[in-house]
Amino acid sequence: MGLDLHGVQLLLRARKQGVQFGNVLTIGRLVLDVFPNKIQQLLQAHGLPDEKFRGGGPASGQTEDFFRSLGATSVQSLDASAYEGASVVHDLNLPISAEWKGRFDVVYDGGTLEHVFNFPVALRSCMEMVKVGGHLFLDSPGNNWFGHGFYQFSPELFYSACSEENGYEVVEMIAHPTGPQGRWYRVANPRVVRSRVELISYTLIHLMTHARRVAEREVFKQMPQQSDYTVAWQAGAPATQPLDRAAGPLVRFVGRRAPALAALLKAGKTGWNFYRSHSLRNRRFFVPISRD
Repeated sequence: MGLDLHGVQLLLRARKQGVQFGNVLTIGRLVLDVFPNKIQQLLQAHGLPDEKFRGGGPASGQTEDFFRSLGATSVQSLDASAYEGASVVHDLNLPISAEWKGRFDVVYDGGTLEHVFNFPVALRSCMEMVKVGGHLFLDSPGNNWFGHGFYQFSPELFYSACSEENGYEVVEMIAHPTGPQGRWYRVANPRVVRSRVELISYTLIHLMTHARRVAEREVFKQMPQQSDYTVAWQAGAPATQPLDRAAGPLVRFVGRRAPALAALLKAGKTGWNFYRSHSLRNRRFFVPISRD
């Protein structure tokens, strides 16, 4: 579990947007997986204290000093074991106790939840530990993380969980290819675009979610349902539209003269439409954004 360059920039972005860090909890004691001189450069650019990172070499450390540079007055960490020095030992397969609910301004998961078998309970605990007006940050495996943990996640999951019914709103959801140069894409809410937001990629994709707790409601009093099904149930109509579209004029022209070639062209067109609709090029679902 760690905080990489993308996570660092997401948190700096959130602070710029007005997030108050105050009392922070990290899920797992996170390793700061960014060179100190890079951290110093970013903190200076945002006018934040950088003393702890001056003269830094390549060594990675823990994240407490970085969160303090963002304005945190207290930084705690929660893990199932104390072997990495977590300040709170708790197995997230089990519900969190009442004393921890509504306690933190920021809860940050840098890659723990996918390793917890009882994921709904773990996510609910993370959501419950945020105070009203506080913020939840989740850095999760999206595409191509087969075997990394118990799970890899979709946008639908976090949009449905961090919803008004559970006292939350998603401030921003970002997908990016792994690696420090990976481009950021704002991810659409399936409920808003009335479509499944699906992706086929050739590289590892991270999913970063920033959500705000706007009300104290019982989390998962009603379990989330996938949005396209709920729309279909309410409207009595099919949940998704078929991908195949009417043949274009070229295919119809060729079809009258060379049926085999027409079939090949139609298959190619269908395949290309499918690829584009399931790629980061689909601007209905994925909009490139700045990392500032």
